[in-house]
Amino acid sequence: MKNESISTKKIVMTAFFAAIIYLGIQSFRIPLPAAVGTPFLHFGHIFVMLAVLMLGPKLSTVAGVLGLLVFDVLNGYIQAIPNVFVSTIIKCLLVGMIFQSLKKKAQGDAKKEYGYAVLCAAIYGVTNIIVDFIWSTVELVVLGSSWSAALAAEITSIPATIINAGFTVVGIAILYVPVKKAYQRILGA
Repeated sequence: MKNESISTKKIVMTAFFAAIIYLGIQSFRIPLPAAVGTPFLHFGHIFVMLAVLMLGPKLSTVAGVLGLLVFDVLNGYIQAIPNVFVSTIIKCLLVGMIFQSLKKKAQGDAKKEYGYAVLCAAIYGVTNIIVDFIWSTVELVVLGSSWSAALAAEITSIPATIINAGFTVVGIAILYVPVKKAYQRILGA
């Protein structure tokens, strides 16, 4: 019976994270300049990263994809869905597996685990920059741009992605410990 309860709680927490990921973007957006697209500073990546740290790679992938795609559908970013879908899967699975491995290495040392959480937020940010750069460059070429024009446009758009990556790292540095305590209380761990 206890395993069933934990499973139900994890499903509920996955849905909760999907909802706060959506709300984290919907309720707070500061437009950022870029040559391509309409990037903005938001809490979405912070909440995706918190999901990765709390739920692990698989459930955070579900929460991240759901939260981000619901935002895209409801806000007219339908063209971004393939990129968001693929990049969220890559980031959540990759960073989730890295964090699980590092967490085991920490062997219960809270300071080490905190450091690993912040490090993983940086890895998430760098992964986001790389995946977004590659995806967007290829997308521009497929749509008819030359490679040089696509690369130039994407290079000028990188600062917006870097700002969001830095915002994510700072957010995790501030929120990891209190969110982990609350999450453990909810799960009864």
